[in-house]
Amino acid sequence: MVTGAIKNKVDKIWTDIWAGGITNPLTVIEQLTYLMFIRSLDEKELATEDFENMAGEKMEHIFPASEAGQSMRWSRFKDKDSREIFLTMQQRVFPAIKKMKYGRLPDFDANGELVEIEDDPARPDEGNTAFARYMDDAMFLIPTPQVLQKIITGLEDLYTHDIADLDMQGDLYEYMLGKLATAGQNGQFRTPKHIRDMMVELVQPTPDDFICDPACGTAGFLVSSAQYLRAHYEDSMTPEQWQHFAGPMFTGFDTDRTMLRISAMNLMLHSITNPEIDYKDSVSKQNSICSKYTVCLANPPFKGTVDAQNRRTLRLHRAGRRAVRFQQGAPEHPKRTDRKPPAAGGHFHALRRVQALRRRVHGGAGVYQDRRGRHR
Repeated sequence: MVTGAIKNKVDKIWTDIWAGGITNPLTVIEQLTYLMFIRSLDEKELATEDFENMAGEKMEHIFPASEAGQSMRWSRFKDKDSREIFLTMQQRVFPAIKKMKYGRLPDFDANGELVEIEDDPARPDEGNTAFARYMDDAMFLIPTPQVLQKIITGLEDLYTHDIADLDMQGDLYEYMLGKLATAGQNGQFRTPKHIRDMMVELVQPTPDDFICDPACGTAGFLVSSAQYLRAHYEDSMTPEQWQHFAGPMFTGFDTDRTMLRISAMNLMLHSITNPEIDYKDSVSKQNSICSKYTVCLANPPFKGTVDAQNRRTLRLHRAGRRAVRFQQGAPEHPKRTDRKPPAAGGHFHALRRVQALRRRVHGGAGVYQDRRGRHR
């Protein structure tokens, strides 16, 4: 649970970034996600080193063993001078995570030039992850060494004193994403966590499902689905189901590359290492996917435009379940564009839609009330 004290610390970090000249909330989230991801890599490396010491087995490492490779670790640079941290981040860490492949960071030669990891023909899918595809055009935008040091100090304080486990890290990230309250140019809305969790509870995903969000944004529905599966099936899942969980189970589409980068990192922070996150217009005729997914969860955009000549209908697998969030107070008959949404009663209309969805999903289970107050 994110307490008031934790929120104050996050707000302080946010204020420091704003004071440094980054005022777009989406950009702030993106830069913070990079730093949280970099720190998580070092935590995984420390866990690998501890396991090696206990078991005496050699493991594959994330960071190169060279001096340049080890200097990229959060634990090595976090307490250094602000200018040295900034140069390390700008010249080594950020270029390296953009070229991360097979779960490893590339090394640097004697001249400071990045040496890319060669493709492994035996592992083609692992080399072409969503993270690798959408990090390629990412930019490090934190403007000054002083601002970067304040952010690193603030995050380290949070992780050291307040974040005890992955669930808390997820809650913290949810609070940060909550600052994306306004719609983007193409109608992106962040769905509140309690709404997502309710919709996931309605469709009840299983470890064998293929789950898709055709307008994924920050991948919130996919994360909520993963949390539901862990809560209900973690003790009974087979190794094959865990392998399915780590990647092919989760698919998300979006037409905003910034959102796709955040989605990929958000899922990796929740131990979903190789999801199918793609740049795709889900309602375009170029999207030829049909009957592939058994669960579809979505909060589709409520503004922007769609090319009518290039539009197609999405279809689920015949046995699939779906949950779609409607905008609160939206007209019941979309074709009547002259009618405005009701000023009052929006919650009731939204509730009726959820109840109707529940009846469709669970075959009529549940009691609901119609407009005249009759129970059915």
